[in-house]
Amino acid sequence: MSDRLTELQRQRANIQAQLDWINQEIAREQGIPHPPSKIASTPNSLVIPSALIADQDAEAIISQFGSDTKNEIQHVRKGCFIAFGVALALLALGVYGIYLYSRSRH
Repeated sequence: MSDRLTELQRQRANIQAQLDWINQEIAREQGIPHPPSKIASTPNSLVIPSALIADQDAEAIISQFGSDTKNEIQHVRKGCFIAFGVALALLALGVYGIYLYSRSRH
């Protein structure tokens, strides 16, 4: 079999896996039971459709460990302001130190 034919068959299997997943998602949203898609294999690779990966498990993990985005944004913003204030204070102290050093030299 030529490399081009093998590549075309692999791409077709990938597209079919995506279409199976889309069909399953549409059926799930409509409340219609849809059989899980099958694993398609080609001579050079094994294509596992995304539908076989449990989307519900991923969503459960994200909701379990996810945090409130608005609170995180406020927390990060507060930290940035504190870091800016500390940097500004250090800069002012440095300038004041240089000023005191230069006055003591005269």
